Amino acid sequence: MNEIIVKRIREARLERDLTQHDLAEYLGRSTAAISELERDRVQVTASDLYLVAQLLNKPIEYFYGEEYGDKEIQDLIAILRKQSPEGREQTIKTTSMLLEMYKYAQFAESNPGNELPIEEVTNFFGRLLNYKKNINNLQIQLDKIISLFAEELKKQGIDISNYSN
Repeated sequence: MNEIIVKRIREARLERDLTQHDLAEYLGRSTAAISELERDRVQVTASDLYLVAQLLNKPIEYFYGEEYGDKEIQDLIAILRKQSPEGREQTIKTTSMLLEMYKYAQFAESNPGNELPIEEVTNFFGRLLNYKKNINNLQIQLDKIISLFAEELKKQGIDISNYSN
């Protein structure tokens, strides 16, 4: 089993354009230790594998040889797992709404003059308004974070005038 794990670690590391040195620094190990690991000369610890999964943005199952679709699917799984339950719920709601908006836009584009059933339109419109409220709340939070970072950069003497809003 370790052979599969170390092979996957190497593949994922290279996919992310990271060196053995990068991985070694992240894990607090020497580059030689990572070389030994990738040549299957030492056993991967569970804690190291967890950290590697975090760094390389892969679900832990990936390293055991399980497939979860292409790289983008694996990235999404890893990102969702890093989020709080509330964050995952919000991400899923947002993604669902974006897919639904895309579906309606495609319908309108490919069926000019055809109308959707009024119940479907009103139901979607209500969800769309709720989505807009959520986006507005996110915008407020984003503005606060930007202000905090801008203040910190100014304190550090960094000119932020080259950044545009």
